[in-house]
Amino acid sequence: MSLDANESSENYSKSSVIGAYLFFGGAIGGGLIGLIVAMLGVLEAVLQNAVLQNIVRSIVIAVLAIPGFAFFGFIVGLIPATLTGCLVAHFKLYRNHKGLSHSAIISAISTAICALLFIVFSDINFSIAVCIFSVLIGSASGYLTGLFTLPRP
Repeated sequence: MSLDANESSENYSKSSVIGAYLFFGGAIGGGLIGLIVAMLGVLEAVLQNAVLQNIVRSIVIAVLAIPGFAFFGFIVGLIPATLTGCLVAHFKLYRNHKGLSHSAIISAISTAICALLFIVFSDINFSIAVCIFSVLIGSASGYLTGLFTLPRP
């Protein structure tokens, strides 16, 4: 016997969804960036036919880079992740295909809004590629955070 959408919404904890996106959304996005940087660093050392010592050094730096980027992502992604968590909790999304895709779309939009506001109100020049990359990372972060934290239907 399956539950109706209105019956299952009584067990939906909005505060835990918002808190999960708040604490894990930016960190997951930063961890994704750290993973990309780590893979590129190790790949560069391997493709340069470096000695084993340089390859091991690049692996150690790569392993240390992932938590560093995750912490940096937590700080930078705090506002877009919280905004995403509030909207996901408002719409009462669940861990199914529809909920995860909506979570990714909401996260991409909130990341784009925050990135555009940052560009407008700061003196730092960004290229459009940086904005697109941040929106893609925000979307992937919203999807993965929803995958790990949203309640099942």
